[in-house]
Amino acid sequence: MDDKKEIKIENETEIKTESQKETKENKKEKKITKEDKLREEVARLERELKEEKEKMLREIAEMQTTKRRLKEAEIENRKYAAMNVISELVNPIDMLVRVVNGPAPSEEIKNYQIGFQMIANQLVSILEKEGLKDIIVKEGDAFNPKVMEALNTEESDVSEPTVTKIMQKGYMFKDRVLKPTLVNVAIPVKVENKEEKENE
Repeated sequence: MDDKKEIKIENETEIKTESQKETKENKKEKKITKEDKLREEVARLERELKEEKEKMLREIAEMQTTKRRLKEAEIENRKYAAMNVISELVNPIDMLVRVVNGPAPSEEIKNYQIGFQMIANQLVSILEKEGLKDIIVKEGDAFNPKVMEALNTEESDVSEPTVTKIMQKGYMFKDRVLKPTLVNVAIPVKVENKEEKENE
């Protein structure tokens, strides 16, 4: 009987020891699982922090780009602020210059012309200080559509479109065309027209 009791007690002790081992192992596993979860959480937070940092850096870069563009636009606007006023003044001043430089029908009018010529020169000088420049074009120059406008064209024995006559002076304001030079242009004879002339 005592032997049975002893065996039972030993068995119970073994079971308790084994269950204690299992409990310790479970605790270790739970501890490991908890640590893994914490590591995962830390990794996730680090990823999120990195993403937020990158997003913030992108937004800062965009803000700097926008600021730079606005500054450039402001400089551009200031640079060409007087362009509208000058474009309105160019035609009347141009006409005044042509009138005062034309022939005078009498001595009395010639004296007036001299006075008006001085005024015209002063006005032109003021506009030039603001950035107005003549577009320099001579007869025989190649036609440049960026700064010229063709009023009339006629076919001629030329290799490229060429200015034959300057009809009205053109102007630049700083680096922009304010008013193109009006010109007559000689253009190369078309192939079919050349053949017709040769056949005649």
